[in-house]
Amino acid sequence: MNHYLTIGEFAKLRGVNINSLLYYERLGILRPAYIDHSSKYRYYAPEQLSTLDIILLCIDLDIPLKELKQYQDENAYWQRKLLEDGRRRTEEKIRKMQTDLRKIEYSLQCQEEQDSYASCEGIYQREIALRFFIVEEYEGDLTNLTQFGRISTGLFDYAESRGLSPLLPTGFLFLFDCGEVRQYLFYEVLPPEQTDKKVVRLPGGIWSCLQMEFDPELDHVPFLEQHFGAARQRIAVFSNLTRDRLKINSRYNEIQVLDGYTIPGGRK
Repeated sequence: MNHYLTIGEFAKLRGVNINSLLYYERLGILRPAYIDHSSKYRYYAPEQLSTLDIILLCIDLDIPLKELKQYQDENAYWQRKLLEDGRRRTEEKIRKMQTDLRKIEYSLQCQEEQDSYASCEGIYQREIALRFFIVEEYEGDLTNLTQFGRISTGLFDYAESRGLSPLLPTGFLFLFDCGEVRQYLFYEVLPPEQTDKKVVRLPGGIWSCLQMEFDPELDHVPFLEQHFGAARQRIAVFSNLTRDRLKINSRYNEIQVLDGYTIPGGRK
C-alpha cells in the first residue's frame, strides 16, 4: 500500500474533511483508487489530487457537482471541457462584479451629493451631470398602486434583461414641449453600451431644485408652474430622496427642473 494515501492523508493534502470525500464517492465523481474489502479502508492515488482540485474549483464556481458527473460521463476530455466552461463562468462573474462595483460607486456618489443638499430650503441651484433613464409612459393617477407596481416591475425586468443596470434613485419624469406634457416612470441606469428604445438621455447642466414630502395626489403641472414658472420646453424630474433615516415612512422627492430642453418623443 506504499503507493496509496489513506483517506485521512488524502483529505489533509487539500484541507477537506473525510465526510466530503465520502460524499464525492457517493456522487461517483471521486472514487477511491483502492478499497480494502475486509477493513473497508479507502485509499487514494496521488494522481487523484487533480480530480479533487477540479471538484474544489467547481464548488468555488458554484458549478453543481452533479454537473461534474455529467462531464465525466459524456466527454473523454472532460477536464478540459469543464475548465473551459469554468473560465466562461468566471469571466461572466467578473463582468457582473465589475458592473455591481460601478453601481455601488455611482450610488454612493449620488448619496453623497444628496447629503450635501439635505439642508437646503426653497429652490436652489444644483449642477447635475449627464444621466440616462430607462422610462415607461405612465398615464393617469399616480395613486393607483396596482398600475405603479405593474409598470415599475415590468420596467425593472426589462432593464435587467437588456443589461441596463437599473439604479436608485427612481421616480417620475415630465417632459414639456410647447403645451404638450408627457409623463413617465423611470429608473436611472448606467451609461448603456448601445441605444435602446426605452432609454432617454438627460443633459447635464445647472438644474433648479426643490425638496418636498412626497404627495401622490399632487397635481404636478400646476405645481411646477407655481414654483418654477411656466416654460415652453422643460424637463422635470421627481426623484425619490432619503432625507430622514430615523423615520421608516419618511418619503421625500427632490424636484429637478431644467428649462429650455425637452426630449423629442421621450427617447434618445
